[in-house]
Amino acid sequence: MIFLLIFLIIILMILTIRIKIEFIDIKFTSLSKEHLNKNYKIKIIIYIFEKIPIIVSKITNKKIQKIIKNEKIRNIIKNQETKIIENRKDIDKEVLKGLKNIKVEIEKMNLQISIGTEDASITAFIIPVISTFLAMFLSKKVRKSNDKQIFSITPVYINQNLINIEFSGIFQIKMIHIINTIYIINKRKRVDKNERTSNRRPYDYGYE
Repeated sequence: MIFLLIFLIIILMILTIRIKIEFIDIKFTSLSKEHLNKNYKIKIIIYIFEKIPIIVSKITNKKIQKIIKNEKIRNIIKNQETKIIENRKDIDKEVLKGLKNIKVEIEKMNLQISIGTEDASITAFIIPVISTFLAMFLSKKVRKSNDKQIFSITPVYINQNLINIEFSGIFQIKMIHIINTIYIINKRKRVDKNERTSNRRPYDYGYE
């Protein structure tokens, strides 16, 4: 009974894991050589039972640069990139559909975008299109927000191609959604594999 109780508690802890990701002061500009600012921060907090924090990690530009300069990590990244390229055919539509099941809740967000092109008419066309797309997408993701407007897109008419982005936000993902997505993807892969096997003719492997 004790082992069963411990097992159930562990399962409950896993199912109630909540991952909170906070992006702080992220700025991107196409006008400078270093497009991304160096003083940004990414804070990751992992909760159990959705309330109790057990892991808190802060990611900064300095930490990322140290990781990139590490030869072992660079080799691991290269190997992973090679595997992704070699197995890119396995990333099919069903997998992408499964990834949509991961529900990301937006607790708070502040997004400011400035866009300019060499053609003023193109700039005037792009702005409402992007605004409409973001409004439709975010309306389903935002859980709560103190501000009525969580993003703004401003046209820049200077006859030059540019994009400036300032972004801060808090996002949350529940482990149960990740587990459910992995289950759905694996289930679809097994179904597809069985269907391909059943569609083979009985004499495919025979000798004439």
